[in-house]
Amino acid sequence: MNSVSVSPEDYSFYSALSHPPSRVAGNTPDLSIYRPKGVPKYGAFHFKAPVEGLLQIGGAHNAETDWSDDFEIAWTKMGSKGPLVLFLHGVPTNRFQWEEVQGQVSRFCETISIDMLGMGESSKPRLYGRKDNSSPNAMWHWINDVDYIERLMQQEYPGRQFIFIADDWGSGIASHYAAIHNNRLNALVQMDPIAFDGYPVNEIQAIGRASEIPNTPEGDAQFAMLLAAFDQTLVQILKSMVYDSSKYNQYNLRSLTFPYVDVDYERNGKNDGVTDVARSTTMRLKLHNLRVLSDRAAILSPSLLLPHHPQCNPHGVQYQNITVPTLIMWGEFDNMMPAAQTQRFVHVLGTDDVQITYIPRAGHFPATDNPGCVTDTILNFIRRVMGRSALADIYIGNQGIWKGDERQMIQELRVLHGIAD
Repeated sequence: MNSVSVSPEDYSFYSALSHPPSRVAGNTPDLSIYRPKGVPKYGAFHFKAPVEGLLQIGGAHNAETDWSDDFEIAWTKMGSKGPLVLFLHGVPTNRFQWEEVQGQVSRFCETISIDMLGMGESSKPRLYGRKDNSSPNAMWHWINDVDYIERLMQQEYPGRQFIFIADDWGSGIASHYAAIHNNRLNALVQMDPIAFDGYPVNEIQAIGRASEIPNTPEGDAQFAMLLAAFDQTLVQILKSMVYDSSKYNQYNLRSLTFPYVDVDYERNGKNDGVTDVARSTTMRLKLHNLRVLSDRAAILSPSLLLPHHPQCNPHGVQYQNITVPTLIMWGEFDNMMPAAQTQRFVHVLGTDDVQITYIPRAGHFPATDNPGCVTDTILNFIRRVMGRSALADIYIGNQGIWKGDERQMIQELRVLHGIAD
């Protein structure tokens, strides 16, 4: 029988994992043992687009419009050490969707989340690419978002590879990006992704059909009437995307509805209780932003995410070019797009390293339903594909039963793995 050679320093791991607990076993995990969350930094990437769009300028209620090709992509950065991670959101949301998970991941990675063009705090160009062409344009194809994402990442992090994490609509962009810029990535993570012929879905199709209304003053009035109850529709859409609808309420929904709907703290800007008081009839829909959302939703089709074919589907995704390790996460109870679609990725990507994980007690927005499990899945995947020493800190989980000696254990493991605070 062959013996296994163990160097003296290997015995140090016995000490790290064998001391008695300093508190009662089974306590709630104490995440303060890790490095602090990154302090959020906010900013925007400025770029010149290949075509113009109609932008709103001036105040929210007295805005004028003008044609421009100078756009901004809003971002939030958190964390200063470890692998670089980019988060991209779904629809109809914005980068706030990732805030809780991004904060947890920022203890171990350098992170940035962005609002895609046309959403959140990024520029919202109406009639994008249609200044001299009234026909439906292709500028809202997911593949066109690849350009500004690549330029943004090269400006903010020159030459650095990163892990691209995307959800829902953002995953359509991520698939195209990974197929074109595979060498820029350490890994790809898709969460409840739109893919193949599983898109559009009815909730977004209904918004897209409104783009057929003419872009005239009369058409705008018709558009406003058609979407008069959009604030209610949007809330119902969002609540249908989570397993536990109580995750959303009138306070935290503000962060997701603000690009499209006035909220009370905007209307009460003068704070005099009389002049600009918030009422149901004064909290208006932001029709310019809704027009942009409608334009984006209208142009998208299943062919844009089906595999590429030079004759049958020239604008499809060249999935075989994606050779980086890939994680496909899906909410166990997603009632919008079935989780069984995960298996399709296994057979079309250019890598055999495809991990499939179902997030329990989660619907279409797992990062909202079960952020702890999503964070745990992401960090363990990054550790697996990049190595234990890649993370900015030792990671020993964020849920489950803790023995009570973790604060002592993590200090010893940091020394053993050469990870400094």
